[in-house]
Amino acid sequence: MSLLALAATALLAAAPAPAARPADHVFVVMMDGTRPDFLRRARAPVIHALAAAGTTFLQAETTYPSQTRVAFVSLPTGSYPGSHGIVGGDEIKDATWKDLETGNNDPIAAQALVARPTFFEEATAAGLTSIYAAMKGYELVGAKGATWTINGKQTLDKAAYAARYAPDVGGSVDLALWYKQRLSRDLLDQTLALVREHKPNLVVINLGSADYVAHTWGPEAPQYLHTIEFVDGLVGELKAELARLGIMERTAFVFSADHGFSDVDPTRVIAPAADPPRPASEDRRHVLEPLAAHGIEHFVTNTGGASMGVYIRDKARIAEAVGLLRREPWVESIYCEPAPARCDLSLTSLRSYFPGRSPDLMVDLDDDAALNNPQPGQHGTHRPNDMRIPLVFSGAGVARGVVAGKASLVDVAPTVLRLLGLPGTVLRPDGHVLEDALAR
Repeated sequence: MSLLALAATALLAAAPAPAARPADHVFVVMMDGTRPDFLRRARAPVIHALAAAGTTFLQAETTYPSQTRVAFVSLPTGSYPGSHGIVGGDEIKDATWKDLETGNNDPIAAQALVARPTFFEEATAAGLTSIYAAMKGYELVGAKGATWTINGKQTLDKAAYAARYAPDVGGSVDLALWYKQRLSRDLLDQTLALVREHKPNLVVINLGSADYVAHTWGPEAPQYLHTIEFVDGLVGELKAELARLGIMERTAFVFSADHGFSDVDPTRVIAPAADPPRPASEDRRHVLEPLAAHGIEHFVTNTGGASMGVYIRDKARIAEAVGLLRREPWVESIYCEPAPARCDLSLTSLRSYFPGRSPDLMVDLDDDAALNNPQPGQHGTHRPNDMRIPLVFSGAGVARGVVAGKASLVDVAPTVLRLLGLPGTVLRPDGHVLEDALAR
């Protein structure tokens, strides 16, 4: 053998072996609005069996505000809103008091607002394929780099989608419930059509029926538990289809949620109910009477129904606005950035402050009130019922029979990349790999 060949052989022997890929496929099944305590008590044999065979984190939390729009960007970026820049609400006022489009009408265009890369981009850079299946549509703000996307707002049954918050349809509560559950049924079917054709490496799907049910009837209503059990049946169908496709043994699962839920008093609605008569052209949902009465120009954005973001036009009046809101019996906590305002916590300490976009105040409502809509189930606050989420890993590459403690939604993306054997050179997460969840 020549000296050159010997040298090449020696170099190859010294070089580190490429990282093993524990799983060829990872399915991240998001159960929008599912509280972990209700998932544990539900008759959900499929998810419970997967949890027993995998790793469960009992103290997992979402990001603040505990809202779908924020969480479904925190999930793929592995970052807090203070890093990725999607801070909550349908509307964002920038530093010039201009409205920013946050994805209701065109979530793909709104991806330009996301300041961090996603695990979809990491997968694409490595030659892997991915799907992001969104029930509400605006989740796709976090879909940068996904190979295929499904916008449920456009693709799901129109009658079912129109009734997603309706307590009855034609006088029938059962039909209203079925329409909500059908949205998850149809979204799974649409996702599986792509899975059969392409066998993607990374799939995120938002089976969001429980969220609509909890908003409509409250999380304590029997329909909520029933819907969690219905979703468990869909997970069983997903497993069966992956087995039929011959990829089940090389698949890892992640089960989680974007937020929890609070029971609230739907008879007391803050903005618009407390507002005095105003011109018909003015949307009263964005006005708080305690501030308007003192001439403080402001704008309110809904971040889940139990929390609000408040933008103050004159920054010199932020402390005054805090003092006025403190007098209101429906205010539980106020978070802001300026120390002189004496808020309960800073937005920075909650990892939710993004300069030029964040509201001047985040206000969590007490559970004796709801924001904008008279619904008995709301979320968005920093309360444990809103912040706690289920987090289960199972399948290929996952440690078996482990019960762990603290984790965050931002830890999912780096852990998924590790399961796919990817180095994490594109993703710049705030979260970390959950080593407890990985098989040794």
